[in-house]
Order: sequence, then C-alpha cells, then structure tokens
Amino acid sequence: MVGSAAGQWPRPRSRSCIRGTPAIHGGRVACVVLAAGGSRRLGRPKQLVRRRGQPLLVRAVDAARGALPGAPLVVVLGAEALRLRALLRRRDPAVRAVVNSRWSSGLASSLQRGLETLSSEVDAVLVLLVDQPNVDAAALRRLVDAWRRRPAAPAAARYLGRPGVPAILPRRAWRALRNLDGDAGARALLRGAGTVTLVDMPEAELDVDTPEDAARL
Repeated sequence: MVGSAAGQWPRPRSRSCIRGTPAIHGGRVACVVLAAGGSRRLGRPKQLVRRRGQPLLVRAVDAARGALPGAPLVVVLGAEALRLRALLRRRDPAVRAVVNSRWSSGLASSLQRGLETLSSEVDAVLVLLVDQPNVDAAALRRLVDAWRRRPAAPAAARYLGRPGVPAILPRRAWRALRNLDGDAGARALLRGAGTVTLVDMPEAELDVDTPEDAARL
C-alpha cells in the first residue's frame, strides 16, 4: 500500500544522463548501502551473518542492483573494512566501497560519507541498510515505483507504524543531513520533511542487531 505522509509528519520540506546511471523520471538515482557498524550487540560482524547462504552485505548489494540496475552503488564501510571490501571486490567489482573513519560516532556520519561520495549530477539516492535481510529487490522496486510518481518528495518504507529506511531522498533534502549526528539517519530527516510518499514494507521489520535476531534467520 502506498500513502502520503502529508498531515501526519511535521513538514524535509530533475538533466543529461550520466553514463551507466538510470535516468528515472524525476532524475538520476544512485544507491548507498550503510554497512559500517561494529555490531556491538550482536558480538560479530552482522555484515557477514548469512541468510539463505548469503552474507547480509551481499544480499543488500544484490537487492540494490536488482532494483536499480546500472545505478552507481556506494557501500559505506567502517568496522571490518578490509575484510568487507575484499568480499565486495569478489562479488561486484563495480561497487564503490568507501570507508567512514568516524563510523563509531553513529549512523549519521556514515550517511553523510555516502552522500558526499556521489556525483553532483545525481538527483536522488536510495538509502538502505545492511541488516534488513528480508528487504529484496522486489520490495525496493515498489519504493522506486512510488517515488517516480512524485520525485520531488522523499519516499520511505513504512513498517512498525512509522517511516524509515529503505528511503529515497531527493538531493534537495540532503542539506538537512548536515545537522545530524550520532545515530540519527534518514528517519530523522523524514521527520522534518513535508510530504513523504510512504510504501508499506513489512519486509523491513526484521533487522539484525542481537544474537536473537540472527537466530530468527
């Protein structure tokens, strides 16, 4: 189900194609996968936890590729960066892996690091997390399709009664990210948005933070 958040959330309030970047109605879209966390509560790298035989990092990259084939794809690493970069190089050499040296400060710095890596000709970014193993390409395509219909506004997954990541953020909304810190991320930006296109995504409800979460896989 797709809905509008207008009236529900406090009010963040499209050029020649980049080669290899999908020219989607409303602009060119890139993907940023946030995979920098230290997995303190889990006790081991969540990026390497397996779901149906695949590490969660690989699943997130494959989902992004399936939703936006040919789009620039940036993976932000922090903890275990060398190990995870090697995994990405073997799986998808076209992925651009960047390291957030401030990863331990929280999610905000990783999101800022990912966005600053993108070309100035990118008009919007699909942000997704590495620890939502049930979010696949089909779920992300629903989000992309909904965003296409109103590309000036952010689009976000809705689950557990509120909006969150995965989300698509138009460039005009990125300015608000400069003031975020700690673990504030796209969800905090969405709270300050005007109209947000919401897409019901129960697939996003499960995230892997604890050993109990991993056992549920």
